[in-house]
Amino acid sequence: MGWLRKKKEKPKSDRVAKRGAKLLEELIEFGHGKSNPIIFFSADEIRNATNNFSDSNLVSRKEFYYHSYSGKNGNHPMILIKKDLGLSSLFRVDLLSRDIAVSSMVSGHKNFLKLVGCCLEFEDSVKVYHDVKKHYKLEISEQPWKRRMKIAEDIATALAYLHTAFPRPFVYRILSHWNILLDEDGVAKLTDFSHCVSIPEGETFVQVEAAEGFYSYFADNYISSGVVSERTDVFAFGMFMGIRLLLGNESFSEHYQGEEEEESEGGFDRKMKRHARNLLSTLKEDRSMEEIADPKMIEKMGQISEEELCQMKAFRMLSLRCMGPSEEVPTMVEVAKELKKIQRSLFNDSSSLSSGQTQFNSAQDISSTVVLSNQT
Repeated sequence: MGWLRKKKEKPKSDRVAKRGAKLLEELIEFGHGKSNPIIFFSADEIRNATNNFSDSNLVSRKEFYYHSYSGKNGNHPMILIKKDLGLSSLFRVDLLSRDIAVSSMVSGHKNFLKLVGCCLEFEDSVKVYHDVKKHYKLEISEQPWKRRMKIAEDIATALAYLHTAFPRPFVYRILSHWNILLDEDGVAKLTDFSHCVSIPEGETFVQVEAAEGFYSYFADNYISSGVVSERTDVFAFGMFMGIRLLLGNESFSEHYQGEEEEESEGGFDRKMKRHARNLLSTLKEDRSMEEIADPKMIEKMGQISEEELCQMKAFRMLSLRCMGPSEEVPTMVEVAKELKKIQRSLFNDSSSLSSGQTQFNSAQDISSTVVLSNQT
């Protein structure tokens, strides 16, 4: 495929200078005066650390997008090296620099990888993370119910941190299970801040150019207007909770494998959006959890306890509320708190997430509550 061929490389010195200048600009803009030291690795150091990007060091991959490798050098006995490639190398320099800049700011939080530094010498972007514990890509189909709830809480906590920890809130904007890693203890880590945007102080939203190819994750107002707010992340997270973690649908595009694409422009995106609407309809239907929940998960669980059914119903309701009418949408902080309570099954003392939210004392209470959601 000709469009995947690498263009003739620019001189390394020019590439490093351009990327270094943009990275410094991003660090100043998003750093809010904080000092975030970054180590700049040479290409030889990266090759030595990964045995020249050996398959034996490969941790995870997404074809045409990135490869992640384990490695080590003299000062860091365990590091994770992420090499963006193929289509990712076509991203603008500002997006690559933004990923590095925001990563450096969130490194101290348990639900993000700790950035050590980067290498600007390769044609493809290379980032280096502290890797005390081994990390693995998220395979949703392999996760039991309790682990899925914990993953949801971890990612909700990460998004809440982006929204609240800085003078200018960050909106992650494009949430995908491809950007989530699990460490060896099962702690979920959110990665890749290339499309992260910062909301100006005193404002509640910012208008950006909509990112094509991700329509099925977004609310309709984002697609039509490019308006980004904290609710953009809340909606995407509701999709992740309900469609990915509860229904078990890992990839919208898999639904159309083998089908002939529509010839009109944007046909595939429209197909994916229709598929998302169908999945949301399934999520809203008054059917038993055994019927709609991920069959792979249900098969592994065998007998489902009353407590687990209660948790699943509360989980479904919370995901729908994240995608519901604006007056019903909780903040990510509230979502993270509620997920913790759902795991502990403390419905009797659960504080309301929004005005008029019903508290739950039993599975019967949950099933009889009307979910107010008109969103697709």
